[in-house]
Amino acid sequence: MHHLADITSVRTLDLHAAGEPCRVLYQSLYDLPGDTMRERVDYMKEHLDAIRSFLMQEPRGHKAMFGSVLTRPATPDADVGILYTDSDGYLDMCIHGTICTSRAVAELGLPLHTPGHIVFDAVCGRIESDLHYGPNGKVDEVTVQNVPSFVFTPEPIQLEVPGVGTLPAHVVFAGNFFVLVEYPANEPISAASHDRNYFIDLGMRICNAANAAIAVSHPTNPSTKRIALAALYQRVGREPLHVRNTVIFDGQMDRSPCGSGTSALMTLMHHLGELDYEQPYISESYLGSRFYGCLRPAAPVGSYPAVTPRVTGKPYLTARCEFFRESEDPFRDGFLLA
Repeated sequence: MHHLADITSVRTLDLHAAGEPCRVLYQSLYDLPGDTMRERVDYMKEHLDAIRSFLMQEPRGHKAMFGSVLTRPATPDADVGILYTDSDGYLDMCIHGTICTSRAVAELGLPLHTPGHIVFDAVCGRIESDLHYGPNGKVDEVTVQNVPSFVFTPEPIQLEVPGVGTLPAHVVFAGNFFVLVEYPANEPISAASHDRNYFIDLGMRICNAANAAIAVSHPTNPSTKRIALAALYQRVGREPLHVRNTVIFDGQMDRSPCGSGTSALMTLMHHLGELDYEQPYISESYLGSRFYGCLRPAAPVGSYPAVTPRVTGKPYLTARCEFFRESEDPFRDGFLLA
């Protein structure tokens, strides 16, 4: 079923991890054309993008909605393919989305090569997750192993941010390219200091300045060539290392501590000599919700020393849904109000 006119309803599982939602589309596009996940996301962009907007945007979703699309695996030893979506488009990687989707895979009873372990094919590469079950037999936590991550700018770059001034920053790849900026320690990243719009505006200025100042390209996946997200961070504890952050992208704020952002920050902290392999790491969001992480060794990515981030979070099931797309509905493909 790969023609928009044929898709009149879809079923999803809705979940959240640390406050950030994920709507998992699990049937309608499972056989999406394409040999690679990049080919499949390109096909969806060109031919089926209305399914994304239909599910992510108003009146069924909202500006901060996230989702994933399950497809058949792209490689023989993977369990399932995954595409990441939001209200504005597509992402190469999303760890909170993988945490949520991992529980969805368990809820759906999809066959796995190894029980309790899911191997995803994604645009950014191979992602693996481990399911941790609670005493009630349900998935209580999920640990996601990210792709090898690295610091793209070993020395900080000096960003000229309009309306702010010069800010030192690092660019890190952790499934997506991030620009990371340390935020003053005496001003908490929380509603106690500023509302979310302040951080969204600052983060977008930083992200735009970074893209204007530096060209990025992944050494082995050259189609990834944009700094997609900005992370503001501050250290709030040392033993274990505890970092509060907010991640900004596409004019919105991640409600969770952002799994990919957590990966990027752990990668930077390792580069700075503050986080060793297997040491625990606490990642806290603007809301106060938490993910937990650690690092493992990885082979270099091109000429860049790399690490393997692992992020753990709790996924909660919020709904099982059937969404309808009636031909006479003027808003059948969704809309967004700024």
